[in-house]
Amino acid sequence: KDIEEAENKRKIKAVIFEINSPGGTPFASKEIATCIENMDKPAIAWVREYAASGAYWIASACDEIVADELSTVGSIGAMSIRPDISELMKKFGIDIKTLRTGSYKGLGLPYEKPTEEERELMKKELGEIQDNFLNAVVKNRKLDDAKMKELSTAKVYLGREAKEMGLIDHLGGKELAIRIAKERSGIRKEKIVDYGERKRKGLLRRVMEEMMR
Repeated sequence: KDIEEAENKRKIKAVIFEINSPGGTPFASKEIATCIENMDKPAIAWVREYAASGAYWIASACDEIVADELSTVGSIGAMSIRPDISELMKKFGIDIKTLRTGSYKGLGLPYEKPTEEERELMKKELGEIQDNFLNAVVKNRKLDDAKMKELSTAKVYLGREAKEMGLIDHLGGKELAIRIAKERSGIRKEKIVDYGERKRKGLLRRVMEEMMR
């Protein structure tokens, strides 16, 4: 919603995305990245401590990426954590009966040991997510096959190595991100609208401020 608002406001000439996250769900990451890709205005990613996994997917959709030397970037992959407590249940004499209408209904329940077929199905799902993620990054960052192969290991990189790998464009911080946004949008003097600050204020404070204007 904020991205659409920034895109539709004529006075906003460029958008800086402040990113500090170890990741998120594949769907949400792709959805946000797609919104950024569809923007007509310059989009700059400013990475603070983390832009890993889904957060990097989002960053890769921006026109340029700025990160610190100590920023952690990458982790281009997918994983699924499914606890198996079936043996523990047996130890305590607990037996759970599950009724289902299809053989795959309830796949991944923690109290049922997955079959080999179920394991393969879960691996296939992760593989499809990985392919989507990796292909998006390679396309957004215009990377070659050699880089693509190395990135498929889901390795993380600190700033300098991330720049060498083509995952980021510049080493720097907020001021550099602002300067790049100004250059790309052709403005001389900036006025920054912090959408994150608006959210941090909370609804009540925002309403009170509106009433006092």
